Amino acid sequence: MVAAPGGSVLWKSMPQNVIVNGDVLTDQEIKAGVATFRQELEAREGPLSLEQRMGLRNHVINDLIGRLVVVQEAQRLGLAPAEEQVSELASTLVPRGDGEEGCRAGVDEEVVRKEARDRILAERLIEHWGKGVKPPTKGEIREYYKKNRERFVQREMVHAAHIVKNFDAAKEVTAEARELMADLHERLVAGEDFAHLATEYSDCPEKGGDLGFFPKGTMVDEFDEQVFELPVMTPTPVFETPFGLHIAMVYEKRPAGIASLEEIGPSIEQRLLRTLQDHQVEHQLTELRRKAVVRTENV
Repeated sequence: MVAAPGGSVLWKSMPQNVIVNGDVLTDQEIKAGVATFRQELEAREGPLSLEQRMGLRNHVINDLIGRLVVVQEAQRLGLAPAEEQVSELASTLVPRGDGEEGCRAGVDEEVVRKEARDRILAERLIEHWGKGVKPPTKGEIREYYKKNRERFVQREMVHAAHIVKNFDAAKEVTAEARELMADLHERLVAGEDFAHLATEYSDCPEKGGDLGFFPKGTMVDEFDEQVFELPVMTPTPVFETPFGLHIAMVYEKRPAGIASLEEIGPSIEQRLLRTLQDHQVEHQLTELRRKAVVRTENV
C-alpha cells in the first residue's frame, strides 16, 4: 500500500486482503471487482492499454473501500433495513432466465442480498445526511434569482381546459357526438360551468378537463391555433383535431418573458437545497475515508 497524490492509494498487485476498520475486503472480492470493471471498460472503450490494466486493481480497491465505509457508518447509525426490504430489492437484481430455476442458475443469493442491503444502507445514509442540511434562506433564493434571471426565460403559456369526444375505431365522430358538442357549446356560451360539463360529458373528464399550463407546441397544431388566440374565459367553437372534436376554454395566460421570483422561487429553493445536500454528502464521504483505518494482509 503506497500513498498517492490526491488522497488515493496505490495498491500492490500481489494477492492481498484489505482490512477497513476491522472489516475484510477479500482478495477474491477484489479480483471479482476487477474482472467486472475491466469487462465494463472494454465494452465501452475497446481493448485496454497496459497502463489502464495496471490501474484496475487500484481503482477497484479504492472504490470498494468507499462503499464499505458508507455501509459501516449506516450500520453504526442504526439505519439497517428490514429483511423484507432487502428481499424485495434483491429479487430485482437477479438476472432473469427461463423459469425460477433458470433465473437463479449460477447466482449466489447471499451475494445478491448483500448487494441489495448495501444499496439500501447507502441510500439511507445519504438521506440521513441530507436531512441535516438547512434549507436556503429567502435572501439566498432572491440572490440566486437576481444573478441567474436569464435562466428563467419562459415561453408564452396558457392554462386551458377542454371537452373532447374522441374518434371511434373508424376515425370518425358520430352524428350524436357532433350534436352533443354543438349543444354543449350553446350551454357554455349561455354561462354554464365548463368543468362541470367536461366532467359529465367529455371522453377525458379528469379534473374537469383541466390541462394545466402549457407552452405553444405541446399540443397538436389545431389545438394551439384555437387556444393561443382565444380570449380568457371564452369557449372556442367546436373544432377538430386528429383525436376528435373539442371545445376549449382558456382560464389564464402568461406572456413570454422572465418568470417572476414568486413563480420560480420553489424550484430555486429545491435546486439550492440539492446543491447543499450534495456538498454535505461529499464532505461526509471524504471524512469517512480520511478517518478509516486501512491495512493489508498477504494471502
